[in-house]
This record gives sequence, structure tokens and C-alpha cells, in this order.
Amino acid sequence: MKHFVSIILAMTLSFPTFAEDEFKWCLYFFNFNSPMRPEYEAQFDELAEFIKSYPDSLFEISGHTDARASYMYSIKLDVKRAEYIRHYLIEHYDIPGSMLVAVGRRNHDPYIKDAKTEAEHEWNRRAEIKFISKK
Repeated sequence: MKHFVSIILAMTLSFPTFAEDEFKWCLYFFNFNSPMRPEYEAQFDELAEFIKSYPDSLFEISGHTDARASYMYSIKLDVKRAEYIRHYLIEHYDIPGSMLVAVGRRNHDPYIKDAKTEAEHEWNRRAEIKFISKK
């Protein structure tokens, strides 16, 4: 069974039993420029605790954009989103940087393909955190 933990607005995180290749956490963004929705900040406590409980693991933070941004803008923005979360976890929760890798995926892996409405585009503006491997 795959576990997919999505966070929309102020839902609380509830992590399932950890299965190495099945953990994924998503964080959604308002628009092109916003770093993160303020209501997510409190939920990082539980995420950080979860990541810290697997100290010999590597987690990937991938930034995603919607399809409306230019290619060059998307390249910068997706990495900016991933790096923002990586630095937030390192600075606020003392998670070793060696446990977190930030990458940009641009709009190559949309959550909603062929998004038309603003709400659909919003689903594609996200950062995902997933387990990669044990160190």
C-alpha cells in the first residue's frame, strides 16, 4: 500500500508506519512567488520529528511549478521552493543537511495534467518530500 500524505490548508499530518519507498509529503504554494503558506509552518514540527527518527536516511525535496511560468522562470522557482524547505528544516529543526537533497522538477510531473482553473494550477505548485535511500 502506498502512503501519500497531502497537506491542504491546515490539515494535521498523520504519518503512517514508515515504509522506505512509500513515504511522500506534499506542500502547496499560493502562487509563483510565495515561499510557503503560513499555515504550514506549525506542521513542520511533526515532519521534522519524523525525518529525524530516520537519521541514516536521505530525503529528496523536489520543487514543482505549474505550466504557466516560462521555462527559465520555472528553473529558478522550483529549486528555490525546494531549497527554501531544505533550509527551513536545517535551520529550525537542526536536521543535518546531509539528510536532505533539493531538486527542481519544474512542471514535468504535474499533479493535475492539463490544469485549466486556478485551483488546478495551485495543486501543481508544490514541493514534495520523499524518502530516497538509506545512507
